Amino acid sequence: MSTDRIEVHVAPDGSPYADGSRGYPANDLEHGLRLVRARREPGQRAVIWMSGGEYPHAEPVVFTGGDSFTSVVARDADDPPLLRGSVRISGWRPVSVNGVQAWAAPAPRTGGRRLYVGGVAAPRPRFPRDGFLRVEEQDGLDPAGSFVGTLFDGAASFRYVDGDIPELAQPEAVEVVVPHYWVQERMPITAIDRETRTVTSSLRSIFALRDDAAALFARYYLDNVAESFGEVPGEWYLDATGALAGASGPHVLYLPLEGQDMTDLDVRMPVTDAFVELAGTAQDPVREVRFEGIRFAEADFASVPPAMPPFGVREDPQLPADGRYAADVQAASTVPAALRFTHARSCALIGGAVERVGGYALSLGAGSRGTLVSGVRFTDLGAGAVRSGGGIDALGPDYNQANEVSDCLIERGGQVYPNTVAVLFQHGSHNVIAHNEIRDFFYSGISVGWMWDYLHSPSEGNRIEGNHIHDLGKGLLNDMGGVYLLGIAPGTVVRGNHIHDVECANYGGWGIYLDEGSSHVVIEQNVVHDVSSQSYHQHYGREVMIRDNIWAYGRSGQVSITRPEEHVSFTFHRNIVVSEGMPAFVGYPDHRDIRNFGIDSDLNLFWDATPIPGAERAANAARETRADGSVGFEIVEPLDDEWARLGHDRHSVTADPLFLDAESRDLRVRPGSPVDALGIRVPDVSTAGPRPTRERRHPLAAPTLPDPFRPIEG
Repeated sequence: MSTDRIEVHVAPDGSPYADGSRGYPANDLEHGLRLVRARREPGQRAVIWMSGGEYPHAEPVVFTGGDSFTSVVARDADDPPLLRGSVRISGWRPVSVNGVQAWAAPAPRTGGRRLYVGGVAAPRPRFPRDGFLRVEEQDGLDPAGSFVGTLFDGAASFRYVDGDIPELAQPEAVEVVVPHYWVQERMPITAIDRETRTVTSSLRSIFALRDDAAALFARYYLDNVAESFGEVPGEWYLDATGALAGASGPHVLYLPLEGQDMTDLDVRMPVTDAFVELAGTAQDPVREVRFEGIRFAEADFASVPPAMPPFGVREDPQLPADGRYAADVQAASTVPAALRFTHARSCALIGGAVERVGGYALSLGAGSRGTLVSGVRFTDLGAGAVRSGGGIDALGPDYNQANEVSDCLIERGGQVYPNTVAVLFQHGSHNVIAHNEIRDFFYSGISVGWMWDYLHSPSEGNRIEGNHIHDLGKGLLNDMGGVYLLGIAPGTVVRGNHIHDVECANYGGWGIYLDEGSSHVVIEQNVVHDVSSQSYHQHYGREVMIRDNIWAYGRSGQVSITRPEEHVSFTFHRNIVVSEGMPAFVGYPDHRDIRNFGIDSDLNLFWDATPIPGAERAANAARETRADGSVGFEIVEPLDDEWARLGHDRHSVTADPLFLDAESRDLRVRPGSPVDALGIRVPDVSTAGPRPTRERRHPLAAPTLPDPFRPIEG
């Protein structure tokens, strides 16, 4: 006998008139879902088997509550189906643009930031070609004024330095790009007044146009500048009117790289911004919809999606509700995704890939619970890989909980929104982010929590475990961490992660970063090294337990606190702390003097082969903003003796931990290491990152199998 599930088959060469049998497959996912709907009884399970090959995918396929219990599965895991949201550009002809011989072809849409050539995103022309310009003035803003007091004093216009901005043939196509603080603003130009040297945008910057901690106005460059097209091979330009191409209607302009032949070059432009929506409601959620081994590629927005409040921050009541901003307050948190889950229960995205998209890859919207994202390759992303939002009321239907992102490769993100986070979980509890490799982003790797200060936060019991997080920041933005937490979070554990190579612009390139109010967190068995600021940083919080970690080679010391408080901010026991000419604990004489740190630190091992005399364990430092906006760092007050007098690290020792190979950053220890006498459980992060498939034990991880009792088909 047959099992009681519907089986529908889909193939690239299928028919829009097919019945979905193996011998007469449907032609795409939308058709396959229609066939399931026509046959399904309430609650009946269904499998849509997709054969390998390429499927044009111009519009998102929407699953509602009635489509619950549907699995969309690659028929052959070694030949995955590719749902492609782009069209191939054809009809190329040679044109002369800016005195350069290039190529032009009709474009399928009049807007978009992404074009893929041979599967790689082609850059748009920018001005200046390298480096940045600097705002001359924003009305009413003193760049040397209060950092906090002027933070949200954004503007939709600014004055530029005489001669900085050239004549623009198509100014309405140009975006002013402003990287500052921890965001990047994208401000589409609406007007340029040459007489007053004023640029006006359709979007207001969320933050004041200053270079954050530096007492200078902001840096910026112009993106998508027609006059710069032709300077560098491999760049493209969307000629929305066809004027530059000498044609009617939108055209793509492209300057080939050496050796590229336009006759067979695969050039693709996205025509959809989303592939799939699970559109459940609180009353009728989508349940147990699965995607297994499916590749989704090439999606982008036809027009710039503005950032609009509420952002879920303290300042929301003071921001105009109808405001349109050039950036989100943090983490590109409202940028849409290519796969969108809302009120989804026990749904899954397993294996396959999401690649070459203009925003986030996957959003877990309100009411997403029990979702599994496992073994997926996320790559070439305009924003991040996974964003989980949801409501703040843990008892409400919009609350997100018990979701898992594990064993994924997440790389090359933030290509359009560099202020994005690879995995962003805002409000939510009992979620798991485990054994992912996250690399090549411009901001934080993992961010959990969305409540500033000591206000009630529903984000508790989350696990961040076994991830390999590296090569972040790249010197563009500030205030980032490999792992970033925000708010009171009892039961949250950060364990067994390997974090390294985090580089900020001028402040805040941290390994593990607990921001405002982060409290009641356990941080253990992590290895953090080679970051541009400190390996561990806590803005302020209370009763955090930090034990059995390795903190090493932070360029500005290893541990710091922004706001010391009278209570115990953290307990720091049985850690290995290694530096190269920098103290373990570092503060600043003005408002974060290390003598005011409310911590319990003991039973640690410290080592610095080239220590500053009297500053191996503790010191205050000074920061100096240079003329170019960069920030210098210098130890000014050695405080080892004062640290001991205050009762810190009475039983700690200073000794070489005997790493296996410190130079190559193999930070395991050799037999006979002095860590044994301190009872330190030396972390081993050799298994950080994706695990073999057989070790992935989530209840939803088991693959969908063919029906062994498939009925005979005529």
